[in-house]
Amino acid sequence: MADVPVIRHHTGMESSGGATRVARLLMDGLAGRGIGTALSFEVAEEAGSEPARPGEFGPSLRGGAIGHVHCTGDWPALLGSVDVGRRLVITLHDCDLFTGGCPYPLGCANVDEGCAAPCPRVFPDSSALRKAKLDQVRRLDPVLAAPSRWLARLAKTHLLRPVSVIPNGIPWPDRMPSKKEARRRLGVNPDARVALFAAHGGLDAAYKSGDVWKDIWAALKERVPGLVCFAAGGDREERMGDLVLWPYVDRDKLFLLMAAADALLYPTRADNHSLVVLEAMSRGLPVVAYGVGGVPEQVADQVTGLLVEPGDLAAFVEAAAGLLAVPGMVRQMGIEAFESGRKRFGVERMVADYMRVYKRLC
Repeated sequence: MADVPVIRHHTGMESSGGATRVARLLMDGLAGRGIGTALSFEVAEEAGSEPARPGEFGPSLRGGAIGHVHCTGDWPALLGSVDVGRRLVITLHDCDLFTGGCPYPLGCANVDEGCAAPCPRVFPDSSALRKAKLDQVRRLDPVLAAPSRWLARLAKTHLLRPVSVIPNGIPWPDRMPSKKEARRRLGVNPDARVALFAAHGGLDAAYKSGDVWKDIWAALKERVPGLVCFAAGGDREERMGDLVLWPYVDRDKLFLLMAAADALLYPTRADNHSLVVLEAMSRGLPVVAYGVGGVPEQVADQVTGLLVEPGDLAAFVEAAAGLLAVPGMVRQMGIEAFESGRKRFGVERMVADYMRVYKRLC
């Protein structure tokens, strides 16, 4: 399309992480529309790849290219490298752009005070860092987008600029996968109750409550004696009775685990618009989660899953046990999750939404 120039995306990791996944899905969708794209990243993960320093992003915006930044390890350096007048889009995948270093404030009052010292999380020079970020945003006046209304409202409060809401989207299958076939491939009893935890870092995933996964599992096992549980995303493979730990797995293996499960257990302490939740829905999996951040914009309570008061571990266990004990509820919520997610969170919708942003810039 001649009216849209090359879109140069920038992210932190070359291939892993939600921000990079969104960037690459956008690039694939744009390529299908005949639009040129490029990707720079700060941490190489494949042999022979060339990472880029944050300060190299601005000079890369040659020939009228539109810059689209998803994340960086150094916002002041990256934004400081961009000339005023350049066309720039920033998608906020967390709160880092308007804090003194933390991706999620988690109720920290300091963020409303300009991240004044002393920082409760001991980020160095948090106030100066936050000011440097906000100064660059004022200087460049980029188009800002966020995947959730929750983050858009928070960002608008701190950045004092409008923030468009563009929910994340992923490729959605035409039909739900076969649970029976997935369990056959994994060697799981077709009549078992199966729960799944999934987060990068596994038991060490702080924001995803990885430190209490085993506690949740133990409490659920008492309530649902025949329960099998997968915990994916850690650094080792291990079996502890009916609790199976999986290391970080590729997407095909994760989808197989999701297809075999009855529910995704997602006790996240902070979140924006999780791709793991969308991926579970795309496999017909209801989600039990704390109602934090943008999660309530993804999971419809009592319809596509169950939302629990944040931090209430006992209520989380109660909700998960109640769901897992009723196969008919699991099946109905899974169908609702699949069908509603296909309408709201498909990748083509996300690409079309960003296309409108790019066209406005042109």
